[in-house]
Formats: sequence, structure tokens, C-alpha cells
Amino acid sequence: MTLPLTRLGRIWLVVLVALAGALATLLLPPFQQPQAYNQFADQRTWFGIPNFLNVISNVGFLLVGLAGLGFLCNKSTVNASRRFVEPSERIPYAAFFLGILFTGFGSAYYHWRPSDSTLVWDRLPMTAAFMSLLAATIAERIDLRAGLRLLGPLILAGAASVGYWRWRGNLWPYAAAQYYSILLVGLILGLFPPRYSRSDDLMWVAMLYALAKVAEGLDVPILAASRLVSGHTLKHLLAALAVYWMLRMLVKRQPPSHLPNALTLLA
Repeated sequence: MTLPLTRLGRIWLVVLVALAGALATLLLPPFQQPQAYNQFADQRTWFGIPNFLNVISNVGFLLVGLAGLGFLCNKSTVNASRRFVEPSERIPYAAFFLGILFTGFGSAYYHWRPSDSTLVWDRLPMTAAFMSLLAATIAERIDLRAGLRLLGPLILAGAASVGYWRWRGNLWPYAAAQYYSILLVGLILGLFPPRYSRSDDLMWVAMLYALAKVAEGLDVPILAASRLVSGHTLKHLLAALAVYWMLRMLVKRQPPSHLPNALTLLA
């Protein structure tokens, strides 16, 4: 994306878009969760586990979350080819993979006993993961210190959106925490140059997540057509694959030689 804006102008554009989204959640009419939300197509019980495939498919989140944390904790592996110019850049990604790990537990618990009260434990870690990814993008593309300072407040804002939904029944803040954070990540990627190689991998991440949401919306038709797996189960698997592709990008990337010295980008 090429815009006639200075770097400061692009930063202000991101800030204004973020503020506009936050304001919209307050001004839009309340968005109530449909009563049938907790009724999924596949309610089969296998091995004594209700909603078995929707529960067990969360193993993908557990595995990729653990793999991501293991990668980040192995300093010799992480720094072998300077996958992180500054060690502190790993912090938002650690929060991201921790959120994914707990999403696996929370989503499995929710699908074991689907209800609004158990859905909280599915949505809380998901908002932490989305907000951590936004903070990581800010740290890499805009300013490291800003990304690190925003990490905690962003995670708290995501958690507050879930609490607000349970208190008032209004889904708009939670929807903003998930979908608007993705929009902001895409905007930042388009406005600011990459610090590392393999940025194109993020297109695959986005496509896989989009497919996951499509599968979620086709929960009933996919089960009717396949007679084996539902759209919601496929959603879990595709979303976990999207996270794996993110981890794959981190493992393989390097600071491109044609970019300015990465330390100057932090100034």
C-alpha cells in the first residue's frame, strides 16, 4: 500500500481507525447472541465424551500452543539466525501462544458442556491471543516499546469485552476484540515495512483463518454432506493450522539484508 503519508501520519491513521472502531462498539445498537448459538450440529457422544469431535479437535490448539512456547523458550534456536532482532520481541508472541494453549483447554471445556457460562472460558483466551498478535505486529512494524507497553492493556481490553458481553449481553465489544484487531493487524502490515522475511506467510495464515470461519458458518451442511465431521470441528482444525503457519513463519524467517539495520528501526 502506497500512501502520501509520513511515518507519523501512518501511525495516526492506525490510531484513528482503532479509535473509530472502539467508538462504534459504544454507539451501535446492542448485538445479542442468538439463542441457538450453543446448539452445534455434531452432538454425538463417543467414548463417554459428549460432543466428542468438537471437544477432541481442540488438541490441535494444545499442540501448536506448546510447540510455539517451546520454540520461544529455546533461546539458542530462536537466536541462531536472528529470528528476533531484540529478545523482548518474543514476549507478545509468548502471550499469543499461551493464549492459544489455553484456548485449547477452554474450548474443549465449553464444547463438553455448551452454555454461555462455559463459553466465557473459550472466549477469554481467544481475545488474549488476538490482542497479543496485535501487540506483536505493533512491536515489529511500528515501535518495539509501544508494542510491549500496549500488550497488557490490550489483553485486559480483550478480557473486558468478554466480561461486558456476560454482563450486558452485547457482543459488539467482543466482536471488535476479535475481528477489528485482525483488521488493524492487516492495516499495519499494509502501511509499515517488514522487519523480517517471509511476510507473505501471513497471507496463508489469513486464508486459513478465513476458511475456518466459513466452515464454522457451514456447521450443519458440512456434517450433512460428509456424515463424519461437522463444520465446527473443521473450524478448530483449520484455525490450529493457521496458528501452525504462524509458528512456521517465525521458525523460518530472517532479517532481510535489503532492509535498514533492524536496530535503527527501533529508534
